[in-house]
Amino acid sequence: MIKLLHSLDYSTVGTSTGHHFVSCVQLSCGLTMNINVFLLIAASVGLSNADDDLVLQLWEKHGKIRGHTLKSFLGNDYYAFQEIPYATPPIGSNRFKEPKEAEDWEGIRNTSENTKVCMQNKAIAITPVPSKMNMTEDCLYLNVYTPVKPGSGEDVLPVLFWIHGGGFFYGSGAIEYYDPKYFMDHNIVVVTINYRLGPFGFLTTADEVIPGNIGLKDQALALRWVSNNIHLFRGDRRKVTVMGESAGSTSAGYLQLSKKVSGLASGFILESGSPLSPYAYQDDPKHFAFKMGAALDTNFKSKNSKDLLELLQSSPAENILYANVSNDRYSINIISRIVVWLPIIEDKNYANAFITEPMYTSLLRGHFNHVPLMTGYNAEESFFFVRGTSEQIGAEGDLYDQNIALTMNPRLNVSPECGSAAGRAYRDVYTNSTFKESPGAFLKYLSDEVFATPNIRHAELASLFAPTYLYQFSFKGKMGGLENLPNVPGAGNVGHTEELKYLFGGIEGSSKDASFYPDSDQLTMRRMLTLWTNFIKYHNPTPEHDSLLNVRWPLVEIENIHYLDINRTLEVQTNPQYYNRVKRVFEQYSNAPFVVY
Repeated sequence: MIKLLHSLDYSTVGTSTGHHFVSCVQLSCGLTMNINVFLLIAASVGLSNADDDLVLQLWEKHGKIRGHTLKSFLGNDYYAFQEIPYATPPIGSNRFKEPKEAEDWEGIRNTSENTKVCMQNKAIAITPVPSKMNMTEDCLYLNVYTPVKPGSGEDVLPVLFWIHGGGFFYGSGAIEYYDPKYFMDHNIVVVTINYRLGPFGFLTTADEVIPGNIGLKDQALALRWVSNNIHLFRGDRRKVTVMGESAGSTSAGYLQLSKKVSGLASGFILESGSPLSPYAYQDDPKHFAFKMGAALDTNFKSKNSKDLLELLQSSPAENILYANVSNDRYSINIISRIVVWLPIIEDKNYANAFITEPMYTSLLRGHFNHVPLMTGYNAEESFFFVRGTSEQIGAEGDLYDQNIALTMNPRLNVSPECGSAAGRAYRDVYTNSTFKESPGAFLKYLSDEVFATPNIRHAELASLFAPTYLYQFSFKGKMGGLENLPNVPGAGNVGHTEELKYLFGGIEGSSKDASFYPDSDQLTMRRMLTLWTNFIKYHNPTPEHDSLLNVRWPLVEIENIHYLDINRTLEVQTNPQYYNRVKRVFEQYSNAPFVVY
């Protein structure tokens, strides 16, 4: 029976990661056996120990884990260790506290499936939580996938440390969300993580009672776990690239700016998100923290942080999750108004402060980790968030037309007497008319305001201190998943998240195997995976001539911004269309302190 197990036809047997299931299995002797009977027999002869050689003792005394074997896209074996605890469960007195290292455990922990996602509001989460998974506060786990068998050799592989997106309020690093099967064919180790979301990760009283940036500190602790343990999975702790998308990209950018992760990352990849984005930071955290207190208990009137912590730690998690705490600050922006709980700038005197300086200032002064960076954006990011007819989109833009000063985000610190002039100058970058009359221009303004402009500026400033590469993803294919977008004259059609589909499987990646899609999609996926994994391996996406790519991606230069346009072809371009004009407006009207861009 042991031999029969290894003779299974893997083209017909599915796994829990999205392949088709069948009711029977084909054995090498030509017999067909009902799968339930097969499983009973397998259990009776001890096949549960088939992966005993995938048992690892983690660093120091945390305990042992048992992984399992999966198949990559090309049918190669890879080794998965899922839901490994990297922190003590943040429950009880640990709720709203900074993460602590995981406690030791006895015996061998099964790490062969994902079952937990962090608390997230299902009513506003754009990606539904799979029915098989449980929302819980006990969610600080990570996953390690390696294409080489642990313990089978001495060579080590570069590591991708992935931080998921989701506006800081939804998502997960589970394999159901981000399946690494395509990366596994490119000889790198992949780590994905969960971190606390929404109020559980980012509510703060801006002091040491309820510290700030708890969710970012979760990520940093997971990164330190990788530094201590990744060699056990044949990963190279000296070559760890931190990568994320959207809020995950913004998180990766915050890690890049923090001294707390110095030496833990050798490179960063930021996809559609930067700490310079006006949406990526809360500047009045106490307002929202005590607004939560009032939402939980209408009789709560205290302004004392310890009183609020006591209320929060004694309240059911569901009450906190679904409390009515709306964004009543800069709520005109259609993209950012749904996001309340975000990173903050902490007092530098606090022992565990993570971000202690305005983010734009940090980049200007070179106060960040000087390692290679690759960053970029999609051609029309806002199309993921803004749906409807041209008339409906124009009506949203008319809100800005009626109060033109609002075009300049308040966090850019424009003086009140210059508000209208600045707003008008900013709108004039995109249209000589109004946003109502030019809905395509309005969409471009939104895409740039939240994503493209901050990412480009981040790249430009970082390039003064470290090798930096910039891209624009503008390939429109079926794999991207946003096929039914409205046609809005003057706007592009490649929305937020589309590039992810060409890197991952899972519900946040390509919904079907790559072989299902047209040749042009498959070619784009091969190119994307090659560029991304080249950067992870060599910190250069085009280290040598490659006929698949047929391009050399140049570095960003200050005032001369080279970028790679990833379209049906790969083309090197210089100076993104609107950036220099926006930059002139910002330089004329924004004032210190320089926080965002």
